[in-house]
Amino acid sequence: MKPIERIPIVEQVMNNLNEYIREQNLASDSKMPTEKEVCEMFGVGRSTVREAYRMMQALGILEVRRGKGVYFKSFPDENRQSEVIDWFKQNAKTLSDYMEVRSAIETMAIRLSIERASEKDIAALEKIQASFIQDAAAGKQAGMAFYDQEFHHKIATVTRNGLLIKIEKIISECLIDYRAQTFTIKGNVKRAILSHRKIIDTFLNRDPAAGVRLMTEHMENSLIDMERIMKQPPAAE
Repeated sequence: MKPIERIPIVEQVMNNLNEYIREQNLASDSKMPTEKEVCEMFGVGRSTVREAYRMMQALGILEVRRGKGVYFKSFPDENRQSEVIDWFKQNAKTLSDYMEVRSAIETMAIRLSIERASEKDIAALEKIQASFIQDAAAGKQAGMAFYDQEFHHKIATVTRNGLLIKIEKIISECLIDYRAQTFTIKGNVKRAILSHRKIIDTFLNRDPAAGVRLMTEHMENSLIDMERIMKQPPAAE
C-alpha cells in the first residue's frame, strides 16, 4: 500500500483502505481494522480515520455496527440511482433543516470573506476548485465531497470570525453524508463547478453583493437538486 504523503489526508486514507480491502481480498461482511489499528497502519490521527470511515459508510462501502465494529459491505455499483433516491427521501426533512441554517451562515460568510480575503486566500480557493474539477473528471466521489467541503470551509475561515468558523464546521460535519450522495449525480457535479467558479469571480472582482447573491442561488440550487433527485423514478432493475 502507498504511504500517506500530503493533504487531502482523508481521501488518501480512504484510497489506502480501499486498496487494503482488495489486497486482503475481503469478502462482504468481513470486519475492518479498528480506528486505532488504521491510525497505526497509516500514521494518521483518529479524527482522520473516523472521517474516512464515515465517508466510506456514506458511499455504501462500509457498515458500522454499534458495539461490534466496522464491516466491509461492498464497492458500490456505478449506477446507484435507486439507492441515492431512497437516501434523499429518507433524509429530506433533516436535510432541509440543515440547508436553512447553512444558507444563513454561508451568505454571511461570503460577504465578510470577500471583504477580508487576501490574494493568497483567493489563490487557495482556485486551487481547491482545480482539485474538485480533477476529481470530478476522474469520477472520484469522495474527492469531490472533500473538496466541496474544503471550498466552503475556506470561505468561512477567510472571515477570521472564530464563532462563524465553528458553526460552519458543525454544519459541514452534518452534511458529510449529503455530500457523498449528491455527487453521484453528474448534473449536480456540473452545477457545483459552475457555481463555485462564479463565486470565485466575485472574490476576484471584490464584489460582496454579487457574492451574497450567487451564494444564495447556490444554496437554493442545492435544494432544487434535492427535489429533482427525489422526483426521479428508480432505475430499472
